Amino acid sequence: MEKIKWPVIIVTAYAFFYQLTPYIGFSDIAIMTMFMTSPIPVIWMAYKILKTGKSSQRSFDVYFYEDMDYKCNKATGVDG
Repeated sequence: MEKIKWPVIIVTAYAFFYQLTPYIGFSDIAIMTMFMTSPIPVIWMAYKILKTGKSSQRSFDVYFYEDMDYKCNKATGVDG
């Protein structure tokens, strides 16, 4: 998790700063530039998470959620 910590922090800070730019008084061109380039850090973060993140040992067919221990009931299709 340490390897993906900084990409998540940086992209979250970028998004938070972008939300504040109209109130800080940035020009429309700067705001539009940040909007147009915002997919770049998001794609970078997604790449880092997929490349260096820890994969789950549970399959989606058996467990719907990673943080809960509920198994899927194959008869009804609901967890519980």
